[in-house]
Amino acid sequence: MTASESPLVTPIRKIYLTNQGLTAKALDGLTFQQLTSRLTENNTPMLWIAAHIVQSRAFALKLMGEDFDTQWGKLFARGAAVPEPSLYPPVSDIADRMAEVSALLYSRLSSLSPEQLALPAPGVTLPNSDTLLEQIGFLGLHESYHVGQLAYIRKSLGFPGLVG
Repeated sequence: MTASESPLVTPIRKIYLTNQGLTAKALDGLTFQQLTSRLTENNTPMLWIAAHIVQSRAFALKLMGEDFDTQWGKLFARGAAVPEPSLYPPVSDIADRMAEVSALLYSRLSSLSPEQLALPAPGVTLPNSDTLLEQIGFLGLHESYHVGQLAYIRKSLGFPGLVG
């Protein structure tokens, strides 16, 4: 917690920090082919999921009044079709964007007052999210869901689990 950070966001920031570390760990040591492989035609590849997490963090920033352009357009947006592997950015670009968006996210989170966090949820309606704080929390949950997917796929590829 920073000196100016509302205690309301501290647990949420820690969730985002944990997810950032687990996402990096999930991708570590895998080849591009492994990262873009699909367990079935109905599953999403790990690289898509990781880029989607970055895209979701950019969306969280937008809700907090700050824009971040991933440079990927809608390639990794919710509901987007899974592209051919040749269209994916390199994993190093995804990692770089994750670092950039995360630094901005943590800074913005720390700057929000309790009054700002209690404002009605801006923009789109997210489940059980009536305030900005609840939207930010929901997006942390959303991200955790995807980190679980990364862990499952990684283990399915024969690599050790992420935790435990």
